[in-house]
Amino acid sequence: MAVTEELLQMDLYALLGIEEKAADKEVKKAYRQKALSCHPDKNPDNPRAAELFHQLSQALEVLTDAAARAAYDKVRKAKKQAAERTQKLDEKRKKVKLDLEARERQAQAQAQGSEEEEESRSSRTLGQEVAEPW
Repeated sequence: MAVTEELLQMDLYALLGIEEKAADKEVKKAYRQKALSCHPDKNPDNPRAAELFHQLSQALEVLTDAAARAAYDKVRKAKKQAAERTQKLDEKRKKVKLDLEARERQAQAQAQGSEEEEESRSSRTLGQEVAEPW
């Protein structure tokens, strides 16, 4: 069976409630248990029952076919690694952002200190000019 884009977006192991290393026997057992609980005939009032049952059937097909399961696992592993890289980048970006903000605060504090110093110098000069007549 070909692994479709829709199947790649789902976590088939979580859908069936099994671990990644589950054997075919465990996959089939989990499928039967889930299929009984969500079969459209048993849930006529649930509009999603047919869709969920179809997803379970597709998960069974993929996870019991060795080639399809290997392809699915490979894509799933690549996505997981990409997510980890993104998280590491996010952590680096956060650190860079915090460092930049700290430097900006420091520069603002220095600028305010310079402005206050300039103002006090100006007021002293003005005070001296007022105190000393020409």
